[in-house]
Amino acid sequence: MEQETDFDVIVLGAGFAGVTAARELKNNGRKVAVLEARDRIGGRAWTSDLDGHKVELGCTWIHWFQPYVWAEFVRSGLKLHEDPWLPPLTIWVDGKPQDIEFREFRAILQSAWKKFAGDTPDGPRMDRPYSLEAIAEAEELDTLSVQDVLDRMGLSPLEKAAFAAEVSAQTNAPLDQSGYLSQLRWWSISGWDIGLMIDCLARYKVDSGVTSLITYMAERANLDIRLNSPVADVVQDERGVTATTRDGRRFTAKKLVCAVPMNCLKNIRFTPALAQDKLVLSHEEHAAKGMKVLFRTEGEATGHAVIAPPGTPLSLLNPIRVEGETRIYVGFGTDGAAFDPKNLDEVNAVLASLHPELKAVSTTGHDWANDEFSLGTWHMARPTQNVRIAKAFKTPDGHVHFAGDYLGRNWVGFMDGAIESGLLTADKVETEMRSASNPTSSRRFKAPPGLTG
Repeated sequence: MEQETDFDVIVLGAGFAGVTAARELKNNGRKVAVLEARDRIGGRAWTSDLDGHKVELGCTWIHWFQPYVWAEFVRSGLKLHEDPWLPPLTIWVDGKPQDIEFREFRAILQSAWKKFAGDTPDGPRMDRPYSLEAIAEAEELDTLSVQDVLDRMGLSPLEKAAFAAEVSAQTNAPLDQSGYLSQLRWWSISGWDIGLMIDCLARYKVDSGVTSLITYMAERANLDIRLNSPVADVVQDERGVTATTRDGRRFTAKKLVCAVPMNCLKNIRFTPALAQDKLVLSHEEHAAKGMKVLFRTEGEATGHAVIAPPGTPLSLLNPIRVEGETRIYVGFGTDGAAFDPKNLDEVNAVLASLHPELKAVSTTGHDWANDEFSLGTWHMARPTQNVRIAKAFKTPDGHVHFAGDYLGRNWVGFMDGAIESGLLTADKVETEMRSASNPTSSRRFKAPPGLTG
């Protein structure tokens, strides 16, 4: 059995959180091994090709209001791409399509979001969306689903159609399974403004693809990344941690950063077992298991965006590249099993039901919900999970620390949140390691229940 024993830190996962944590620790002089289950780095950041056009199968957009990913983007020197702005819209209201100008659509959303957020002097605006302490105290709000609040907003049919479809695209999950507090955080951190929110969520991206950004980060740091290395077991004692891959390779270190998605934690055997509150959350899983499809049209393509009710296979269709007569579209729906995004006939059947002039000539996507190393799309907490995550992951489990998009203080579910989490977790690990080397320090390792030397 192959064994490597002289690492300071093992990092599980080479997504943005793992790569960031590994880079920071290496820059502090630590010897770090990154164990990545897939045959590529990036996690849910995966740039692919559709007929010679770069498309993002996973995470996509960045913005200067997302400071951590923006700093990495600026440092990289890569170019920015701006998706088409102000496209004509077709919206389905009470089973019938109608055209609407984008500016009118945006005004409807601004009004609806203010109602959704209870935007009064005493309303739940979430003035501190960055504060885990504030999140941990918001238990009453966190019991609500998006659907709970939507049902009592008193919206007109047009307002409800617009708002429900837009929020469904953001949650990538049924609204009755999506936590109200999650969307309230997004709204608050976007400055309570729909124009800024749309810009932050779906306007700017890395022209060469997000894979090029994380590749830059990893290569610049010259990280030791072991691909095709899914970890089966993590065993810790007072001396440190041993991670064993599925093919039997063993890696030992003083500390471990677990930067895999929350939904996947349950599939790694930890000894001692993970704290019960963490394990329960992983078994519950976050809610986002929806659809993302990318397709190309040509010829008489309309360039229309389409807004449809939650429960339809796609609640949002939007053109993201326009080059001559060719248009690349992205579509989002709440059910990842509604159709096969790689099956052209199935995609066109869905498009025909939404807009008669839309017809794909090629299509692609990825089944993130059934990808064993993701088990979902971006992190979208269920009701009660925001508060419980903030409390459960406040502390490490012995030598095992945690990082990921679900632990960002600001942009939870985004590249920005993942990078932020990686930075903060690396700093905690470094502080703990320095404290361990100083016997007089008060910030020393505390063993989890059941750990013996």
